[in-house]
Amino acid sequence: MIQTMPLSELQHGQHADFFAQLFKKERGLTRQGRPYYSLEFRDARRNVAAVIWEGSPHELPCRDQWTVGRFYKIRGRFSETTLGGKIEISMLREVGDDDHEAGFDPLLCQPVSADDPQELFDELLNVIDQEITIPDLHQLVTTIYQTHRERLAGMPGAMRHHHAYAGGFLEHVYSVTRNVLYLLNTYRGLHASLRDTLTRELAIAGALLHDIGKLWELDEEVANTAYTIPGELIGHILLGRDLVRDTARELEVDGPWLVRLEHLVVSHQGGPDHGSPKSPMTWEANLVYWADQLDGNMFRLAAAMEQEGDQGSFLPRRNPFGRRVFRGELPAEPETSA
Repeated sequence: MIQTMPLSELQHGQHADFFAQLFKKERGLTRQGRPYYSLEFRDARRNVAAVIWEGSPHELPCRDQWTVGRFYKIRGRFSETTLGGKIEISMLREVGDDDHEAGFDPLLCQPVSADDPQELFDELLNVIDQEITIPDLHQLVTTIYQTHRERLAGMPGAMRHHHAYAGGFLEHVYSVTRNVLYLLNTYRGLHASLRDTLTRELAIAGALLHDIGKLWELDEEVANTAYTIPGELIGHILLGRDLVRDTARELEVDGPWLVRLEHLVVSHQGGPDHGSPKSPMTWEANLVYWADQLDGNMFRLAAAMEQEGDQGSFLPRRNPFGRRVFRGELPAEPETSA
C-alpha cells in the first residue's frame, strides 16, 4: 500500500501519495518545438516542479482539467535536483470530501502566515483609531478595510516576491505601518516639516492603503495564485488608486488631501523604472516608499539567508539582490577522537 505523507517530508527517490495545491501551470516549447506543461505544486513548506510532455497520458487532463489554485491528491516519485524538488507524477485527482479523513487540510497545502491575520487586522484598526483624527480620512480607510475584511485576512502580500502566503498581505502592511510610525517619531523632532498633522496622518493612511489594489489584482477564484485580467492589464498600483477614489466618491469624501493620498498610492514603488507612474513627491509618499522597500528587502534577505541546504558561507549570486551575500562562517567540524 502506498503511504500518504506531507509533500514537505518526502525524501529523494521516495514514491508516495501526498496532497498539494497546483500553484503554476504554463505551456512551453523546447528548442526542438516539442510542447510541454511546466507545473509547480506546493504545500505549506515546500514547492516542487513537474513536467507533463506531449504524448503523456496526463497531457489532456493537464490541459483541460488541472486548474491553478485547486488542491490535488498526487501519487508520484520525489527527487532532489540542482534546481530544486521535482515530482514524477503517476496519478493525480482533485481532492474530494473523503480526503479530509485521510489528513487533507487546505491550510497544510499552502504557505500561511505565522501571525493570526484577525489579530493583525484588529491591530491595524487600532492604529487607524489612534492615529488618524481627520474624520473623512478615518472613515475612508476604515470603510475600505471593514468592507474587505475577510478577503484581506486571507490574501498574500504578493504571488512570489515577498510575503507570498495566506495572511501575508496584513503582515506586510502591519510592518510597513510600524516602519512609517518609527520614521515619523524618530525624525519629527529634527525636522519641523515632519510635524505637520496632515503629513503624519496621510503617511499612516498610505502605509495601510499602498497595496490595496491587490484586492483586484490577485484572482480570488484561484486562491490568489494568478492575476485577474485587470491585474494583468492595469496592475495593483492604478487599481488601488481607483479603489481609493471610488470609495471616496461613494462616501462623498472630498478634500485637498485626497489627491495627496492618491499620489502616495501611485508612487509607492518609487518611479517608472519600478512600476510606479510617478516618483514620490511628498514627505508622506517618500516615507511609505522607504518603509515599503525596507520591509520587502528584509523579507527577501531573510529568506535567502535561511534557505535550506549547505551552500557555504556566501550565498550565490542567484539571489534576490544579484550580488554576493555573506551568510556567516560555517560551524566547525567536530573533532574526532583517534
